Amino acid sequence: IYRHVSRWLDRLEEALMSRGFSSARLRDPDRRSGILSVRPPAPFTVTQLARELNAAGFTCTTPDGWLRFAPHWPNSVNEVPWIVDVIDDAMRATLP
Repeated sequence: IYRHVSRWLDRLEEALMSRGFSSARLRDPDRRSGILSVRPPAPFTVTQLARELNAAGFTCTTPDGWLRFAPHWPNSVNEVPWIVDVIDDAMRATLP
């Protein structure tokens, strides 16, 4: 389960980092948990992106100003591109 969750988070983290997000995830793979916490680049907000993701049917939380993802074994790695599409759409909608 841990390897599956790690692969899922690796793919999501890579996609979000390429879009300017910052990650709180440890660099050392041996010390990572099964959670990814990220912050979007300005002018985007964690609250706005969480609202869009939840509206699209994907549950995430926003503790302490971080957008938090915590997948488990039923979550398919194939969900990641869909999540990224929702985030991309929300970010495009925010730009003037």
